[in-house]
Amino acid sequence: MKMLPWDYHPELTVERLVKVAQLLALGRGSAVDRFDPTIGDDNWTLGVCAYNYGCFQIAKAAGTLGFEWLRVIDPGKHFQFSIGGVPMRFWRGDPAEPTAKISIATPFEQLLLDLEPGIPTAGMLFRIGVTTDMDGALLGASFVALRNDQPEVVWPLPLAEAEPLIAVLDEERPEGIELSSPSVGDHRDDQDERGDEIASSSDGV
Repeated sequence: MKMLPWDYHPELTVERLVKVAQLLALGRGSAVDRFDPTIGDDNWTLGVCAYNYGCFQIAKAAGTLGFEWLRVIDPGKHFQFSIGGVPMRFWRGDPAEPTAKISIATPFEQLLLDLEPGIPTAGMLFRIGVTTDMDGALLGASFVALRNDQPEVVWPLPLAEAEPLIAVLDEERPEGIELSSPSVGDHRDDQDERGDEIASSSDGV
């Protein structure tokens, strides 16, 4: 019987995994929007920006309303986050063929692997693999469970069926601007005045 994310750990719900994938999509979308070959951007800079922007979106959302279960474990180059305490990483590529780097346990994961024998997650690493279109935008995402560096489960996340991601707002709001009261009266007089100004100009502009 094929295992599903929540079979490994109840914290790995569909809603949470999809929300993380949506955050990654936001990051990639920002990178694609800013991509500019005329100033030297190429596939390498696009990939770096997309990865960094995805990390930023996760870090920005972690611990906020609706994302209380999301936490950043390692904000460095080997970015790692957790869903309900379950460590995870992400990468771009074929979810069924994880890269060698993404298949290696981080120090934090290795600690858990050494301390958690006899439970469903023992010996497991959890990842999110994302696929992209020709422009680099996120096309799909899958939950990947690795055992002995090999995918035991590759489960496509139902992004197409998900509710739109609610933007995370900062608590600080800009101060409002006081506007003068709108004028009330017959606007036909104003139109007549503008008509006279246009007629009096030599070129009508």
